[in-house]
Amino acid sequence: MSPPGTHGDELRTAASTSSPYRPAPELAPPRAHPGVKIALVVSAAAVVAVGALLAVRVVEAKKKEAEIVTARAAAAAHALVKEPVSWVSPVLLKHKVRVELTGTLKPWREADVGFETPGRLVSIGVSTGDVVKEGKVLAILDASRAGAQVSQAESQIRAAEANLALAEDNLRRTEALAASKSVAEASAEQARQQVALAKAQLDGARATTQLARSGAGLHSILAPVAGVVTRAPTGIGAVVAPGAPLVRLEDTSRFRLSATVGEEEASLLAVGAPVVVKYRDRLVTGRVIAIVPSLDQGTRRVPVEIEVPNDPAAPLLAWGFVRGVIEGKGEIDGLQIPAAAHRPGSQDEVVRLDGDKVTLVRVSRIVTEDGSWIVTRGLSPTDRIVFAPAPELRTGDVVGEATPRK
Repeated sequence: MSPPGTHGDELRTAASTSSPYRPAPELAPPRAHPGVKIALVVSAAAVVAVGALLAVRVVEAKKKEAEIVTARAAAAAHALVKEPVSWVSPVLLKHKVRVELTGTLKPWREADVGFETPGRLVSIGVSTGDVVKEGKVLAILDASRAGAQVSQAESQIRAAEANLALAEDNLRRTEALAASKSVAEASAEQARQQVALAKAQLDGARATTQLARSGAGLHSILAPVAGVVTRAPTGIGAVVAPGAPLVRLEDTSRFRLSATVGEEEASLLAVGAPVVVKYRDRLVTGRVIAIVPSLDQGTRRVPVEIEVPNDPAAPLLAWGFVRGVIEGKGEIDGLQIPAAAHRPGSQDEVVRLDGDKVTLVRVSRIVTEDGSWIVTRGLSPTDRIVFAPAPELRTGDVVGEATPRK
């Protein structure tokens, strides 16, 4: 007999062995790869960093919003406090036009002279500082080649003349034979064509000769104007290029002062008006010779040409910087306002007071020696002009108490 309990155990063992259903073995927990652990740690750190950055951005946004609210509140409070202003009235007066200008004394005439043909420089007739008359020989090129070209062209003329004489003699004999019916009329016509060809060749030879002679004449340059030589070569032998400036002449017997004036000032000037020009400590009186009826595109001002005399006993220097005053046509009606009444940052604007609001007004004005303005258009004597206006004022702005400036 089996011990108690043994038989049952055997039966259970047999049953479990023969049964197709077996309990699954217990699985061990998977072991994490080291790389996965690192990735998890990095991801967690990134999440923390992003959260911190978002928190900082939120704080900054709230701070900026608070600053905007504060600025708006300050602006609103400032708008409630209207700045007081003082004003002046334009003074009606008669003004004698005086237009101030600056410029450079340019020679009355100037010329940079060079050769029209290339060649070797063989003679220089002037030196820097020489005073020359018009037509003076300034420099000469080697003309030996040009002379040979003239001789060759002249020989072509003689050859063409001989060919023409032969053709004309042949024509006379052929026409006589054609008249007696000894030769065909076509031979006479051919002889006539040969004469015409010989005449054309002669005309071409003469033109070539004229061109060669003209080229030979280009080997010397003459002074186109009288004046002083301000630049000249110091040696010979160099090969010069055609058109290259070689000698410079300046006519300083008088000067040309080129300047510009404003549009309003130009309408008050006239050709012939006297101009007092100050050169260092000297005063010279010139005159307006031209007022260009067109604005300079760069400066939007009117070009003016002034003639300035030069006294040989006490000559002025060319290209000197000068100041001038042009006397206008006469007195004009104007409204004077102080220099501090114009709007800062503008060349022709003032601030007019209309009740408790202001209006920016563009005016036509002349600037006097003390800096005040003579307004010729844009204001009336009853206008109130803000004195020393703030640059931020705009049309429609409301100001505080307005008091006249004494």
